Amino acid sequence: MSIAVVTDSTSDLPEELAKQHGITVIPLYVHFGEDAYRDGIDIKADEFYARLQSEKVFPTTSAPSAGAFIELYRELSKDHEGIVSLHLSSKVSATYAAAFQAANEVKAEGIDVEVVDTLQASMALGLVAIGAADAAKSGASLTEVTELSKSLSARATFTGLVETLEYLQKGGRIGKAQALLGSLLRIKPILALIDGEAHGIERARTRSRGIERIKTLVAEAAPLQSLCVLYTTDPDIAGEIASDLAEHAPDGKPLIAQLGPVVGTYLGPGMLGFGMVRAAQD
Repeated sequence: MSIAVVTDSTSDLPEELAKQHGITVIPLYVHFGEDAYRDGIDIKADEFYARLQSEKVFPTTSAPSAGAFIELYRELSKDHEGIVSLHLSSKVSATYAAAFQAANEVKAEGIDVEVVDTLQASMALGLVAIGAADAAKSGASLTEVTELSKSLSARATFTGLVETLEYLQKGGRIGKAQALLGSLLRIKPILALIDGEAHGIERARTRSRGIERIKTLVAEAAPLQSLCVLYTTDPDIAGEIASDLAEHAPDGKPLIAQLGPVVGTYLGPGMLGFGMVRAAQD
């Protein structure tokens, strides 16, 4: 019996990676009007971005219910002695709260669940889940996997160069990036999740300069434990960035992942960025 690792679809973990590492992903929902879609299941990223740009109604998102988590935890408990559940920042989503409520309910049934608010999103969360799952596969205990998850979360960073703050503003997730709104004519904002909220950390005058700057941010953070280049609608450019950053990935091969519908709702088409985890200090 081992420790199960759960995360949610805002981790943007590619399906094959989640399977490879034995990570269970619970979906959030994206809504176009009255139609609800499970993130990454009922609607894939490319279809979503096409609709995001063509439909007049701005989509909304919602968290899984506590009941969905209870059902999942009960199922996983049949083959695992404990569960570590890693989720999107509680400051931008109700997902963590739903998972926490569910964990408290199933503990009365003898199911051991630890829920961690990573204060992260996208593949910054995904990389934390991968690290936790690898430790679980190696025989780490529930406490050890939980503590490692917290350490990885504290060393993780999610940063993105966006075309506009329009999507964050419309979606009500503008956070501390609100301060940039008045000065964005022909300026590309660089955002980061800091303490679980979106902050505008820099402004680039052109997209090309912004791309060079996010590469520099990765280099400045080295040495890294893991690195993933992120995109919404520009896979070719993401591939070029990954090649340029190869020296900073531990194995020389940064992961590349596409933001799914839920995170993409707020960052929009044209976003480029990265998720990374800094190496632990001795």
